[in-house]
Amino acid sequence: MKNLKWIGVLVLTAACGAVEQDGLDSDTDDLSSTTFSMEMVRANPSLLPNVTPPKDVRVDGRARQETSIEGAMRQPLAQPGDFLYTVNQLGQLLQLPDPAIHHDDKGDATYSRQPGDLFEENGKLDWLDVEQGHLGDCYFAASLAAVLYADNGKALSQNMIVPRLKNGKIVSYYATFHQASGRKVRVEVDPDLLHRNTNGHVLYMRNTQTRPGYEAWSTSLIEKAYAKWHGSYEKIGNGGTAADAIHALTGKTTRYYDASDSSVIPPIEKAGKEGRAQVACTYGEHSGVKYPVGIYADHCYTLRGIHRVGAKVFVQLRNPWGPGSASDAEPTEPPTDGVPDALFEISQADFARLYNSVDIVP
Repeated sequence: MKNLKWIGVLVLTAACGAVEQDGLDSDTDDLSSTTFSMEMVRANPSLLPNVTPPKDVRVDGRARQETSIEGAMRQPLAQPGDFLYTVNQLGQLLQLPDPAIHHDDKGDATYSRQPGDLFEENGKLDWLDVEQGHLGDCYFAASLAAVLYADNGKALSQNMIVPRLKNGKIVSYYATFHQASGRKVRVEVDPDLLHRNTNGHVLYMRNTQTRPGYEAWSTSLIEKAYAKWHGSYEKIGNGGTAADAIHALTGKTTRYYDASDSSVIPPIEKAGKEGRAQVACTYGEHSGVKYPVGIYADHCYTLRGIHRVGAKVFVQLRNPWGPGSASDAEPTEPPTDGVPDALFEISQADFARLYNSVDIVP
């Protein structure tokens, strides 16, 4: 059975865009000092004077705090055969430079390589796999989930993170992003992840399928590659703009809307039905807006669409923190919404009061 799984994985990676040796597509560059993201250009317009970043509102970013029930503990213990790479097999993967940890977390976590594979056993990258960790990059996590939700398993999802093959063997992984120039950039990473020194859990973004004895690396490696492109986890972990993250993931320029304006509801509804990525972000900590339990200032959420009940309008959202527990100090959603799965909806009036900006892919 083990050999059959190896064969299946190699067939799957070939179908999903695995890269043999070092061939580059004509529109793709390797990571370099001149592969600028839209976020880099927003911070320093002189990098690409002819590029104007899309309108958006920056959030300072809200990290997920340590919870009473970690994502890794919601699933049963892994069994032999659940993952491709055992401890002994991890040695075939290259050891590459890792992005520096955020200064707030120094001393709290260590890079290590644990048994697992790129995806869970079904071999797919799903929007519900995104589980933001202890890093203030909610704008990126919410955008990643939004893009995957809109793509629904098609080419973008299949090629966002792929194995790199050398002599028929997987040696590392390539994540592909879009530069501000319009060209793509690929970033090579290994599966070394930062793990908490106290409990061994993945510190930053996790795949919701991760559990004790097993790690699904896909979402963690996409975030790691984004941090490597920008220079460190520090560079991406102090907030940012959803528009820039969506551009990096899709190459598309979003349209900005004021969330308090009722005219935003039809575009949200239309984008939800047509499968276009969209993100909503809240006001800052010092805006004067009072937030209820389960919704947070300086935080971005994946927008799913509109739910109508008679004349009532509800906005559907997902917290990029992913599922939680009712006993969490910071619940992942309003406690009145039912099961704490990070999926919730609020009235149009509450959305207009609590949310600041909406970014939608046209």
